[in-house]
Amino acid sequence: EGAFARVQMLRTSANRLLTLARHSSTGRRAMASAAAGGEEAPVLFSSAGSSRIITLNRPRALNALNLDMVRAIDAQLDAWVAEDGAKVVLTKGAGEKAFCAGGDVVAIAKAGQAGGDLTDTFFREEYQLDYRLATMRLPHVALMDGITMGGGVGLSVHGSHRVVTERTMFAMPETAIGFFPDVGGAHFLPRLD
Repeated sequence: EGAFARVQMLRTSANRLLTLARHSSTGRRAMASAAAGGEEAPVLFSSAGSSRIITLNRPRALNALNLDMVRAIDAQLDAWVAEDGAKVVLTKGAGEKAFCAGGDVVAIAKAGQAGGDLTDTFFREEYQLDYRLATMRLPHVALMDGITMGGGVGLSVHGSHRVVTERTMFAMPETAIGFFPDVGGAHFLPRLD
C-alpha cells in the first residue's frame, strides 16, 4: 500500500511538471544569438512562478546540442542562480520526438575535417555544463520525454530529478562503435535503478 501511494504521488508530480513545462510561456526569451531570417532560437528561456525553464528548440535536429546552445544555457544559469525568486530549473525539448539526441555530430565532424578546434571546445564546455547542472544550488529537473541520447543524457542524468515518460528512449549509442560512454557514463550507468 505504501509503495503504491508513493508511485501514485510520483506519477502525479511528474504529470504536473510536464503540464507546467508544456504551458510555460510567461517571460519567454530567446537566446541573444538567434539565427537571422526569422528562425527561432535553438534554445529558449522562460519563467513560470519560481520555475526557470530551458527549452531545447531544434526539433528538426532532435534538439541536438551545439556550442552556441551550451554557451547560452551556461550564461542563463549564471543569471538564474543569482536570482532570489528562482527555485528550480526545468529542462525540456521542443517537439514530439526528442528531449535531446546528443551533440550536433554533423557540425562537430565538419569542424574536425576542416582542422578547427570546435571538437575540443564543444566537448570541454559541454562537460563543464553537465558538471554545473549536477552541482548548482538550484534543483534541476530534466523532462526526458522522447529520445535522450549522448549529450542529452549528460544534460539530464546528473540533475537532481529526472522525469521519464512512456516515450523516453535512453541510450548511449557511442558504445555500439567501441567508444567509452562519455558525459559521466562510467559513473551513472552502474547506479541507475
